[in-house]
Amino acid sequence: MKSIKFTDSELKFIYQLIKSFEEEMVQNPSESWEMDYYDEPLIDRKPLKSILKKVEKSLPKNKKEEILKSFLRRKYSTFNNEIDEKVYSILEKAFMQLKTVEIKYFNTESAEFSKRKIDIYYKSRKHIIAYCHLRKSIRKFRTSRIAYAKLTDEKYKIPDDFDKNKY
Repeated sequence: MKSIKFTDSELKFIYQLIKSFEEEMVQNPSESWEMDYYDEPLIDRKPLKSILKKVEKSLPKNKKEEILKSFLRRKYSTFNNEIDEKVYSILEKAFMQLKTVEIKYFNTESAEFSKRKIDIYYKSRKHIIAYCHLRKSIRKFRTSRIAYAKLTDEKYKIPDDFDKNKY
């Protein structure tokens, strides 16, 4: 069997295409190019992970990182307000019990996650105002950018002079 060589730009395209399917970026499965005449998928999604891994290994590291950051920026963009319900449930529990929570928070500028411990002072579906142990200050966090949450045993108290309207 003859091995196939791809150019960097071809690999980048293949990787983006496959990653789009894996991340389920396609929202409307009834698009004509995705379904055949019998309303069956044109592409079997099962082998995607295997193909993705093979292409990923062939892709230059800087190109792969560029693509991954682009996907993460889209996933956690200001226009995407999807909240991970499991994460939100943990945040609610932390707030109700006044327990510190450990989170992974996405930074759109760097397209990377930072691990933080926070004490939640105010919570809504869209934002959380909390004391951030990493930054040692009160910060406002978009709940849609919190990818992970874990309750700790550490207790805290909301300061008497806390005013959510200042944030």
